[in-house]
Amino acid sequence: MALAALVLALGALTACGPELGPVWKLTSMPAPSLPETSDPSVVRVGSEYFVYGSDNHLRAPVTRTTDLTRTYSLFAKNAITTEAMPTEIPWSSRYRQLWAPTVAQFGSRWVMFFSADRRNPPQPENAQCIGRAWADSPVGPFVPEAAPFTCGLMQVGGALDPQIYREANGRTYLLAAFSDTISPIHSIPLDANANASGPPVMILRRQYPWEYHFIENPAMIYDPVRGNWLLTYSAGKWFEAGYSTGIARCSTPLGECTSDPSGPWVASASGRTGTGGMSFFDDPTGQPWVILASFAAGRETTVGGRSATALPLVLSPAVSAGPIVK
Repeated sequence: MALAALVLALGALTACGPELGPVWKLTSMPAPSLPETSDPSVVRVGSEYFVYGSDNHLRAPVTRTTDLTRTYSLFAKNAITTEAMPTEIPWSSRYRQLWAPTVAQFGSRWVMFFSADRRNPPQPENAQCIGRAWADSPVGPFVPEAAPFTCGLMQVGGALDPQIYREANGRTYLLAAFSDTISPIHSIPLDANANASGPPVMILRRQYPWEYHFIENPAMIYDPVRGNWLLTYSAGKWFEAGYSTGIARCSTPLGECTSDPSGPWVASASGRTGTGGMSFFDDPTGQPWVILASFAAGRETTVGGRSATALPLVLSPAVSAGPIVK
């Protein structure tokens, strides 16, 4: 399959904060390769990829493959997908609910952070919490802890969409969205045992009309071309066509971050809408990739329907080895 590439071009400075430069928008979207895969994140172990997603017919589906360029049918994808968390989440208000899982190895064990709604929340409209579960293998079985890892500001306002980011030097952070605030995107430093080693730090707030409703789904990657960090996030309502992916630059993984005021980096294109839930991974050669979810246009719904697309990420045209979508 011929792949397009997401491109971040070099260019001018922003008025303040870290360099952002002109952003080349993705104006066409390849067909998704993994049907019924939403809020995707990827762990690579050698030549194998483990793709995690939000609940579908499984609580915590994990798809194991060596080829993310292949377009899978739903039947073929389900054949290589297993349940990563067979154990019920003790604090969750819904039996099978789990979304936006993120997985990484800590020592000899694997940790999964995930989102779910808690029972009897202080703010019923902000019931989201981030949980933590442990396993001896990236395919699980992950066993969830008895209580949430965090439920947001003052443990009241809600927390969702965790994403683990690990620097080359081993320093690790948990990115998350906190509800009940116009400054949702936070970064939490983690120690070697996946515990918080400092308080959550707000790194990005909602500023622009196209970021309607909420910003969430943070993900981060280091850009060696610029010497700073690229932050992506989703904006809008996840079940609507206008849901899209924004982009920001950060001085460090704990901020400050400056977002692009010109609009989404990735919006609806080529019959795909609701483009969000982006995260990063690399292939065995070290090439960075992104994976994100979208709907078929006109089929947006709150019950399934999102599929995942994986694309190589080009951080500068000077290092482009393939087609560039401008």
